[in-house]
Amino acid sequence: MLYYFVEQERLLSSREPPSGVKPLKHSLGILQPSLVSELHRSFCTWGRLGFSPGSLSPNRVCCNEEGLVAFCYKGTDKPLPLLQIGAGPDLAAWLVLLDKWMETYVVIARARRVWNLHELASALSFVSPAFLPPTLVAHPPDNWERVAVALSLALADGSLAESSTNRHWRREKA
Repeated sequence: MLYYFVEQERLLSSREPPSGVKPLKHSLGILQPSLVSELHRSFCTWGRLGFSPGSLSPNRVCCNEEGLVAFCYKGTDKPLPLLQIGAGPDLAAWLVLLDKWMETYVVIARARRVWNLHELASALSFVSPAFLPPTLVAHPPDNWERVAVALSLALADGSLAESSTNRHWRREKA
């Protein structure tokens, strides 16, 4: 098994997991909002470097307390070049994956601090069982719709750099 991870803006591989790295599903005790931000940053770096981790599943994602994300690969599998359409499909799967163990509003709020509206909007089209990895969709809970709604609301509210419009909280005057 090989572990691929980004360190100092370079994609690295190792036969041993990096220091303190454990499968995400075994790291629930450390999964706090501040760590979610760091995990988002680590994952985002993959896309900035032009790489896709491939099909995401809970068994392939590992992390440590510093927010380093590593992906496990078996045999000759390795990271793929980013698709021409960008990181949207990967980001969609990433948001759904994190939402399986962390509250939706935390996953989306922390994502808004890392990705811009265009990047988040590109993920929205892929938050559907038709586009998500089958192993991710099959892993409980069935949360893709919850992520899609939360992401839509965040996009409707606009960029964090601007003042929030809170469009999804306004009441229409009769």
